[in-house]
Amino acid sequence: MELLTNFRRAFLLCTLVAPVATLPATAQPNTPFIYSAENSASYGNSIAQGSLFIVYGTTIGPVQLAEAASYPLPPQIGGTSISVSSGSTTLVCPMVYSTLGTAAAILPSNTPPGAASVSLTYNGHTTPFPAQINVVPSAVGLYTLSSSGLGPGSVTALNGAVNTFAATAQAGDILTVWGTGLGPIGGSDFTLPAAYPNFPGVDVFVGTQPAPVIYAGRSGCCAGVDQVSFQVPAGASGCYVPLAVRSGGIISNFVSIAISSGGGPCSDTAPTIPISVMNQAAAGQSITAAGLAVGPITVLRGLGFDQRQYLADRLSQLLHVQVSLDDVAKLLLAGQTHNRRALNRAMAKYLKAWRALDPAGKSAVSEAMNLSQEGAYAVFAQFTKPATVAAAVGGLFPSQGTCTVFTSLTAEAQRSGMRLDAGSSLALSGQAGSWTLTANRTGQYQVVFGSAPAGPNVPPGSYTIAGTGDAGVAAFSAALKVGGNIVWTNKSGISTVNRSQPLTVTWSGGTTPGYVLIGGYFESQSSPVVGFVCAEDTLKGSFTIPSFVLSALPAGASGGAMFIGPHPLSQPVTIPGVDLSYFIDGSSDSESVVYE
Repeated sequence: MELLTNFRRAFLLCTLVAPVATLPATAQPNTPFIYSAENSASYGNSIAQGSLFIVYGTTIGPVQLAEAASYPLPPQIGGTSISVSSGSTTLVCPMVYSTLGTAAAILPSNTPPGAASVSLTYNGHTTPFPAQINVVPSAVGLYTLSSSGLGPGSVTALNGAVNTFAATAQAGDILTVWGTGLGPIGGSDFTLPAAYPNFPGVDVFVGTQPAPVIYAGRSGCCAGVDQVSFQVPAGASGCYVPLAVRSGGIISNFVSIAISSGGGPCSDTAPTIPISVMNQAAAGQSITAAGLAVGPITVLRGLGFDQRQYLADRLSQLLHVQVSLDDVAKLLLAGQTHNRRALNRAMAKYLKAWRALDPAGKSAVSEAMNLSQEGAYAVFAQFTKPATVAAAVGGLFPSQGTCTVFTSLTAEAQRSGMRLDAGSSLALSGQAGSWTLTANRTGQYQVVFGSAPAGPNVPPGSYTIAGTGDAGVAAFSAALKVGGNIVWTNKSGISTVNRSQPLTVTWSGGTTPGYVLIGGYFESQSSPVVGFVCAEDTLKGSFTIPSFVLSALPAGASGGAMFIGPHPLSQPVTIPGVDLSYFIDGSSDSESVVYE
């Protein structure tokens, strides 16, 4: 019997790309090393009992893919075996496949919950450093068509047809989303389960609404793989309608589905990534993209502005001593969380240099540390894994009236690809003055305006960024029109966010017709950034963020923020030879908040 169906094979084999890393100097050539163990769909570190997970590393399997061909699944495949240890319990994992940098297995259903370690043995050699994971009873990861955990989900209709931009769903249709992590089974994980009962406590959300759940349990195709069938609720429409599943109180990664009233090709009112570009990416063709932006540095960071490097260079120059990137990271986090004690600790080693400065020098250092400064940023790239990156970018901008959740992994996907040289510098002119964006590395250009203008909004008016071009990008001139700034009118009443309750945000101003992006995030040194974004028509003046979206963010006394600003994709521009390019007004009205 063929173990993997064509559908299952597609989203398993697309994950066979290991992260790049360097072996320790003392490593032997045949020593296997593993870097991480993650849910095979969402790539999260919390792995549910009975779910399919992936191990990334080097020398962990054969050059040619080895995969299980029948049941029961083997404890070893291609010379690779995986075990999980929790306390005094060590269990052998059923193997699904292995290759040079990636291996997949099922976490045994009887693995004790809590902290655990994953070890791998290849050809008799065991990895010296196990991967650390968090074992939970339930934590669903949803598969995507790009196998990135982002963008269009692996969703099928009753006839087996995959949901796409052309073959959409409509209200009342029954769809199935494929994933892993609903929870443990009573029998062996080495074989298909003997029965397929519904798992309790599973919720599905489409757009901003709950969807009726028809079935949530193991798939009959493959061990460790789950399917959740649901009915599409009325009212949702668009090419990037968010879809999420909650099980065991934990929300999954957010993917998207395409919905239209007649079931034909989809369309969006709010600006989203063009379908033509997404189709180009899905076909495996390369994509060139450019992002040009003016606005607060805190906003430009999300696009790739290297605030740490800028601050390290600037402080080193002003203090006449080398300031490390690690210390800058501590300074930034202390400033963002308003932790004065942490700020003082981070600056302690530079106290002598600070005291040696004259008043003008100290003023310049204080200005450099001002996190509300504005600037400009530009990036040009050609993506070598276009399907993954297009899914990541498309997944960030949902259809109108909906919200999606993202992590810092999304930003990493955006930054992947080959940078394109657009010249030694770019010229910016407009209401904020005339500035030169210098290249801090190939294809990335940035400048900080300094004390004027002061954020959070870019002064209204016309702006132009121009470049003479080089080998990667032709000469260009792109214009941006900044209209009326958006004001968050009920900001004063939102200092604390109850993640279990919906939250209404109101605003005034902005460009009409036009669209706004409402969002929030939480970041700390111990966990990746988690955030959400919602898209809405500017004229609406208010939007209610669903509680299931807010629940995806961690709780914390500091490190949280919310914002509202113009939609980043509102103003596409034309740059010769570039497939996807936008000039972004990074104005925003923001506030630090506590998520509880």
